[in-house]
Amino acid sequence: MRAALWYLLVVINLFLPVLASADAFDDALAQVGLSKERARFHPLDLQLYGGGDYRLPFFDSLHLDPWRVPFVVGTLRRDAIQNAGSGANLLSSASLRLSEGTRRTLISDPTEQQKRRADAFKQPLYEAIEAVYLAAGQKVPQGAAWSKPLATIPMSVQKPVAYLLLTMVEAWPWRDLAFREVFAQQKPSSLYTMLCRSLDASEQLQSIDNTAYWYLMRHTDLKALFAGAHDLLLVSERVATELQAVQGTANFSVDIPTPWGIIALRSRGTDTYQPENYLLILDMGGNDTYLDVGGNRSADHPITVVIDLQGNDLHLQDRQIASRGIEKTPDRKHRAVSPCIGGAVMGYAFVLDLQGDDVYTALRVTQGEAHFGVGVLVDAAGNDRYECYTSGQGSATWGIGLLIDPAGDDRYRCFSMAQGYGGTKGYGLLLDVSGSDRYIADDQTLDFPSPQSDKHNVSMAQGAGHDFSLGWLIELGGNDLYRAPNLSLGGGNANGIGIFWEALGDDRYEVAPSITLGRSSIGARGTLRERAICLGLFCDTGGNDTYPDRLPFARNNHRWSQPGTSQPPFKHEYGAGIDCEETVEPETW
Repeated sequence: MRAALWYLLVVINLFLPVLASADAFDDALAQVGLSKERARFHPLDLQLYGGGDYRLPFFDSLHLDPWRVPFVVGTLRRDAIQNAGSGANLLSSASLRLSEGTRRTLISDPTEQQKRRADAFKQPLYEAIEAVYLAAGQKVPQGAAWSKPLATIPMSVQKPVAYLLLTMVEAWPWRDLAFREVFAQQKPSSLYTMLCRSLDASEQLQSIDNTAYWYLMRHTDLKALFAGAHDLLLVSERVATELQAVQGTANFSVDIPTPWGIIALRSRGTDTYQPENYLLILDMGGNDTYLDVGGNRSADHPITVVIDLQGNDLHLQDRQIASRGIEKTPDRKHRAVSPCIGGAVMGYAFVLDLQGDDVYTALRVTQGEAHFGVGVLVDAAGNDRYECYTSGQGSATWGIGLLIDPAGDDRYRCFSMAQGYGGTKGYGLLLDVSGSDRYIADDQTLDFPSPQSDKHNVSMAQGAGHDFSLGWLIELGGNDLYRAPNLSLGGGNANGIGIFWEALGDDRYEVAPSITLGRSSIGARGTLRERAICLGLFCDTGGNDTYPDRLPFARNNHRWSQPGTSQPPFKHEYGAGIDCEETVEPETW
């Protein structure tokens, strides 16, 4: 009981202004017979966990010194505010939280050499394509049909694209370095097939006899993987911004086959991109349709970038799923799918859509999701609609998954493990900066019945962390609606940390009594996990909000705590919520 009291005293102050000196903590602890020196986990208990290969640094930080909780979580909050306009910076922050950071831009720009080289090219696109072929160990075919149409593309487009292609040439070795030991023992294609198996088959992925998966976990170099991802995302964002300012370009349409995938370059018009292995798609405008692209479609194509500058676009896994709906897709649990729309498996997959009212619909591994990779979806403007089954919308296991939407009235819908979900050694973030948005975790089609109640799905969504990992949902403005049945809105599961932060707006929360609104569940009994924290944190820091009548403790301008779901409750299952009026002024948007 005492442990829970002092821990809650820290947690509930995370999103409140500092109103008193640090001695207030000492006074509060004294009321329950504790002090900061005594209110700690014993270091010998921590040693019982062995090497802790896959737990995040949050685990050790919060255990060794619980009084760092306001600083650690506050840093994450500041990162989200300051870097809302930079996916590369958010990726860098995420890698640091996974203890796999590299700080690529600490001293200088790691892509400066590629930029100077592209600027010096006489024929920027052709010479950059030559560099891609050379990196793949091949030569450009003589008299290629695509070489002449390159002349129709203005230099204001050629040079930025060449810069991006040269950065891809540098990013590819980082990816190969990350999996060097693994690929020496296992065929990349076999590993890819294993990771992309159907949903029902993937439940056996971590079985004790799956030696290939365990070897992959132990020997993947995430630092190398994230280094290449950071540089590539940094340049992708720069190039997208630069090209957005290019006006009145000549008409062009060129498809360039390379050993690493197709380079598709379009000016303006209504285009349809069929399921192919694309290295790069640049579309300058028009209402376009993307079918099952924007993801790593095979182990041999670990890099794909899609940049769409404007237009009301459709990003679909296939037309049938989009037309009849995910819940009416009969093989949704049995279909082995290829990643798409910012879905990364053993590589990098980035989709940047800068303007327009867009639709994103797919089953799994999509919309900013990663499995041993980095998946990013950035939609900069427009009233957008996102829909996925599982593993999407800012989620990751063994990697980083980001969905960033700076503006517009958006609709998010999922079933499970999405909308800011972190699985084992994963960092998932959904960041929506402005607009009145709707977040739904489906509870009508019960494909994932909860152990607590088979009348509800296990959401694992809207800020949910699992297995010593971290999931975030951050909403910085607008009057929003949230609907999720279980393990949501700041839900921690199996010693994970789930954090939900709604900064501003008159919001509505439609949830049932469950693991939600700041609650956690360790689950396993009779194991060492009982002595490790599990944290769910819910914070709404502005607006006149509406909470369910069945949860009277949750209300405006109020703080609450919730016990864990285990019976009897574990000492280290923590859940806390706060609704307050704190003006949060972002340094940058």
